[in-house]
Amino acid sequence: MEDYGEILRYMGHSGDADERLEALISLCLEKLSSVCDLRSVTAQLPCVINDCRITIGSMEIESGNLAAHLNNCANVFVFAATLGSGVDRLIAQRVKIDSAEALCLQSCAAVQIENYCGSIERELFNQINCDDIRLRPRFSPGYGDFDIKHQTDLLRILQAQKRIGLSETNAHMLTPLKSVTALIGVSIKTDFQNNADTRYKCAGCDKPDCLFKERGMQ
Repeated sequence: MEDYGEILRYMGHSGDADERLEALISLCLEKLSSVCDLRSVTAQLPCVINDCRITIGSMEIESGNLAAHLNNCANVFVFAATLGSGVDRLIAQRVKIDSAEALCLQSCAAVQIENYCGSIERELFNQINCDDIRLRPRFSPGYGDFDIKHQTDLLRILQAQKRIGLSETNAHMLTPLKSVTALIGVSIKTDFQNNADTRYKCAGCDKPDCLFKERGMQ
């Protein structure tokens, strides 16, 4: 299966999976499919950048990394997606019973939310339907100097709790856990191709040794 390699990477497993591990991954994927409630919400808003200050709708952000990532983007998609609270409950149950299965479930869910976000990005691009336009990779609160406190702003703008059941803790962690909020810049094709710093969503992160950094940035 194409996702096995990514799942193994999240599990911290090097090398190929043996039959036992493949069976565990298959089991976990089957369990996840029975509890996942995939939901997402997006909104397209104007974007104005002045040095390190970014204005997106009513949201004001101070971030040099985000400003560089959204350079020449006049519009931005505000984005949120979740696998639903059933995944959290399943993982919490298995932690008490089988730690290896819980780890595998965590890893499978991490890959699944990434795949889901990727499918929504493709849908957004198809909606634009213009050969000269490209979407910048997702950039989430907590990347680089994009303060995680802006999680609150993104959730508010999207009415995410009401629309898809997505909220945050006092520490601005998303709940359900297997969820993503992000900004997706809309740029002219030539601008996108000429700005190497914006080609990957991990570009603004200051942790070069991160296990989960996209392979293209390693």
